Amino acid sequence: MKPGSGHLEYLDCYRCSRKAGWFAVAINLLLTIFKAFVGFISGSKAVLGDSLYSFKDFITSLVVVVGIRVSGKPADENHPYGHGKVEFVAILLISILMLIATVFLFIHSIKDVWVSFHGGITPPHFIAFWAAIISMIANYKLSSYLKCVGDKLKSPAIQANAHHNHSDALSSAFVAAAILGTKFGFYFLDPLVAVIETIDLMRLSYGMLNDSMKGILDASVHGKNITEIEDIARLVPGVRRVSKVTARQLGQSVWIDIVIKVDHDKTHEEGYAIGSRVKDTLSKRIGYVAGINLSIEPYFP
Repeated sequence: MKPGSGHLEYLDCYRCSRKAGWFAVAINLLLTIFKAFVGFISGSKAVLGDSLYSFKDFITSLVVVVGIRVSGKPADENHPYGHGKVEFVAILLISILMLIATVFLFIHSIKDVWVSFHGGITPPHFIAFWAAIISMIANYKLSSYLKCVGDKLKSPAIQANAHHNHSDALSSAFVAAAILGTKFGFYFLDPLVAVIETIDLMRLSYGMLNDSMKGILDASVHGKNITEIEDIARLVPGVRRVSKVTARQLGQSVWIDIVIKVDHDKTHEEGYAIGSRVKDTLSKRIGYVAGINLSIEPYFP
């Protein structure tokens, strides 16, 4: 390895990361439009269901890219707690639309499965098979690209997008197999795969809806995150006890309310300095803090 080659590799990955989010947005949007169009003209319910997977990934990628930028804006006079809920509002609206679309496709797919057993269904045009193959290859390539960037930079958001596109590649493979099966007389396979897809999409949409509602309603942060906050604050010199910690989700960050105790004989200035160190330490060690509301109480042995 040449001197400095590791640093150059990191810089290359960093440059990739700046465009990876928008690249994922563009590819997923193109796949959504492409598969929706082919699904309609070919009569394939499975390809239509597959297009909804790409639409989900398009929205997820867009929310990550735009949401991080918007939610990262500093608090202002009209938004004293920042802009973190923008992501949750967007996901709420999209999840509702996804549920409506998947229920509609689910009902029609169930009907087609029933009709297929009575010989009253026309198999999809074979162009749907090639659309599924193209989708499988595109999703696999995009997943590999995002995984490389996400792993090198340890970015959870990019790694999550890579996982989604890898799952979509597998979904497209099943769609291709189902359409191929219709050429051998198994006409029910195309709508049956669509039924399975829509059930899974309804599950995913409900999860998105549930997560967005928790964010909008200031869901509390529990468990190891609270313990981590307490442990970090307790180790700051001058802190005798952490008497209360609560936290709530704000976008991808959290807002912390914490009460610490310092020796009762400390001056106001000394207590203020200890509190400032606690805030600085929490912000540096945790990294996803939107804001900290800290109160100081006297400690009596």
